[in-house]
Amino acid sequence: MIKQWFMDAFASTAISDFLWAAATSEIALSALGLLIVVAALVGYLPIVSTLLGGYAKTAKLVFIVALAALVFLLGFRTADNRAEAKILRDQISARDDVIASKNRDLRLALDTAETASKQRDEAARRAKDAQDEIDEYAERLRARPNAACLLTPDDFADRVQDRRKR
Repeated sequence: MIKQWFMDAFASTAISDFLWAAATSEIALSALGLLIVVAALVGYLPIVSTLLGGYAKTAKLVFIVALAALVFLLGFRTADNRAEAKILRDQISARDDVIASKNRDLRLALDTAETASKQRDEAARRAKDAQDEIDEYAERLRARPNAACLLTPDDFADRVQDRRKR
């Protein structure tokens, strides 16, 4: 609310952010704390209040106002820090979700590549087995005395049924 008032009052967010940062800085809060201590000593310590009798009532008022201002500024500073921390946690959570999604996609891609590699190796093995079978069959055909002879059912043992018809 106060930060919004600063922003509305000064229209430029750079100036209002600067003023808000200055009001809630360590130096400003420390100075306000020192003012509170001095005002408490002057206003409420009997020895000092009798020496500075005319300032005692003003010091009590300054003490109360400065204490209220310190509590107010510390409260808003804490709230701003919490809001900023929540925003950062949300950003980290969003980035973690993206990273988890990318890791899941990477695992799927690696699994797919591994499966494709296994299938390629299996296809290459089957192709080699088929080529070995073709080479073996070609050798058997070359080993026959007459190249023009008819094929026998044992040439196609797993494909042609022997019905003894020729």
